[in-house]
Amino acid sequence: MLRLIFALLVISAVGIGEVALAENPAQERLHIVIPAGPGGGLDATARAIGRALVSNEQVVRMSYENRTGGGGGKAMAYFVESADSLTDTLLVNSTPLLIRSLQGLFPHSYKDLTPLAGLIADPGIIAVRADSPFKTWADVVSAMQKKPGKLFFGGGSVKGSLDHIILSLLVENAGIAPRSVRYLPYDGGGKAMLALLSGEVDIMVSGLGETLSQQKAGSIRLLGMTAENANPNFSDVPTFKSQGVDVVFYNWRGLFAPISTTAQKRALWIDVIADTMGSAAWQQQMLRYGWQPLFLPGPEVSQYLADQETELQNVLMQLGLVR
Repeated sequence: MLRLIFALLVISAVGIGEVALAENPAQERLHIVIPAGPGGGLDATARAIGRALVSNEQVVRMSYENRTGGGGGKAMAYFVESADSLTDTLLVNSTPLLIRSLQGLFPHSYKDLTPLAGLIADPGIIAVRADSPFKTWADVVSAMQKKPGKLFFGGGSVKGSLDHIILSLLVENAGIAPRSVRYLPYDGGGKAMLALLSGEVDIMVSGLGETLSQQKAGSIRLLGMTAENANPNFSDVPTFKSQGVDVVFYNWRGLFAPISTTAQKRALWIDVIADTMGSAAWQQQMLRYGWQPLFLPGPEVSQYLADQETELQNVLMQLGLVR
């Protein structure tokens, strides 16, 4: 649809002799704001969709901006407060958007944005260094039960956010009080990975897509992932369910436009994203990061967000992370 509209505009403006210009991509530039530091799942998702959009000839030039701080709050504040001046700019976000809003840690929510589409679902993982004495999640649980508070866990999000919640669900399942766990928050998955590799923390909780490169390099070992079923492309990464741990949890990631976006512009962006989701370039990115597909366009992602907000509120209340 976008290409057709762009073609008609070009023909009207410059005449039939310049019709060849209509074959250019409909969007000359796209800027994506990332509410986290480099190296994490949000950063990877933004750059993966950017590569696919360019490869699919939907966008000519991509640019990215990592706005860190406040558990994503600074990026949200900028995107919401600057909505009227943002041109060809989108925001990538994920489950912590709902969590931080529910906790009241920043005043904005997804309702202050224009949801475009859900893109992927990424299961949580528990990782240790390759030389770690822990071979299974059961080994970690045993160590925590013997010496509570001895182990340090690192994650790429602030306390009470996504990584902390995944860890809390796992340890609670093992009969361990989540509040007794020593969790160290880092600004993005990249910094959390450095903390693990340097020995600053013993164990890392993150997303599958954020850790596969280090796992393939042999520098870390993945003890389990919170997926419903094993991923045939990564058969050496067991699910927690296969280890008798009844914890299934996915982190969604998606794209948002400013609240000021018109209905027509929103529809055009959804068409672009839908076209790209079916491309070979995007499928390569999905395989690269081990992501699960979660394409939810427009009204579907809005409903999904509303449903998950209710579900997360119940989980957070059970964990004592919200009142």
